[in-house]
Amino acid sequence: MLIYLGLYNFLLLVSLILSLPFIWKKIRPDSEFSTGLKERLGIYDRETVEKLKRQKNIWIHTVSIGEFLSITPLIEHLRCENKNNIVVTFATKTGRGVAEKKIDSITYLFFPIDIYPVMRNAIRKINTKLIVIVETELWPNLLYIANRQNIPVVLINGRVSPFSYPKYKKFRFFARKVLPLFSAITMRSEEEAEKMIYLGADKNKVKVVGSMKFDLAYEMSKTVHPEKVREILGIEKDRRVVVFGSLHTAEERPIIEVAEKLLKKFQDILVVIVPRYLDKTNVYNLLKNRGMYYTRRSEIPCNKKCSVIVVDTYGELNNFYAISEIAFVGGSLYRWGGQNPIEPLAFKKPVLYGPYHWHFKEEWQKIREGGGGIEVSDYEHLYNESVRLLENPEECKRLGEQGYHTLLKNIGATERNLKILLCFTGN
Repeated sequence: MLIYLGLYNFLLLVSLILSLPFIWKKIRPDSEFSTGLKERLGIYDRETVEKLKRQKNIWIHTVSIGEFLSITPLIEHLRCENKNNIVVTFATKTGRGVAEKKIDSITYLFFPIDIYPVMRNAIRKINTKLIVIVETELWPNLLYIANRQNIPVVLINGRVSPFSYPKYKKFRFFARKVLPLFSAITMRSEEEAEKMIYLGADKNKVKVVGSMKFDLAYEMSKTVHPEKVREILGIEKDRRVVVFGSLHTAEERPIIEVAEKLLKKFQDILVVIVPRYLDKTNVYNLLKNRGMYYTRRSEIPCNKKCSVIVVDTYGELNNFYAISEIAFVGGSLYRWGGQNPIEPLAFKKPVLYGPYHWHFKEEWQKIREGGGGIEVSDYEHLYNESVRLLENPEECKRLGEQGYHTLLKNIGATERNLKILLCFTGN
């Protein structure tokens, strides 16, 4: 293990040194990224260090805001069941910024670079009692150091997609050294659990618990009230809403073409477009060039003549799912792997989804088999199915009810994960 770890640290350090000329603009002292750089090097301000010293902490790492949101019910349960402070780390600035507005009384930090001295210092400063990794991320130094210090590390909501599995297999020789260092691993499905065991995980430590995203959607549906959402947004009660959510940039132009055709056919609908990356989107120019009148969510309430709303804020997609007639979930009509298709189910809305969905393969299979969603092969198919559903309100209702039933059948993963984590917290 030490030989592999030494080689890993050497290669990682060399790659960071070689990339410095390309990332200097982001890490120079006067840049907005400089504070994040210090935390990524395991350097924390005095106030944070003093706070973390007071008691042992549960350190939870999530890469993005999507992963964080999926475990918010788990975090709430941990705070109720466990008196220890919770530290959440992020890889992205956007994820951290959104998370800080969701749950208070939590310490939010950037994830430290997985170089041995940096990670050893971070584990010591964070004063860790338990480390929880969300979904599938392997950080050799973190695992090795935690193992040496008898700190349990648990991987939860693990997944091994068909896209990533061949890549993992190429480094199976290394994975077989690293994966046994986890104290426990929870996977979404039997198929993914078998893949993880083949890659080197201890089969006695691997449990299949399902996807926590079903739990998140269910819990979220209790707090979002469609009538109130419409009132806040200034959208008439009888106006039908079609949502195109989590669109990647490659999907924006063809989706806008679909939206334009729908608006010509149905005079009573309002189209809601939700870009996945607000800093990269070209939606505004595309709409303007086609002469499509739109307003931004930040400018709501909108003029009644508005036919398109572009959501230019974070964390509000579910509000629009709640008032929608039908919802398309993006990242699935080009080779990205799909975004979360579960959330519309919580509001009994039919889901339209493309064929590229390996990030949510198991979840989508359950939705489709339960009759709550329709898989579309391309943009023309998306348009035709949208027309069919809009012309058949009873079919929309039937699909929505079936989708909600599927959601209810698959909740419980949060509770199962919680029981496993509490085994390592002394509670």
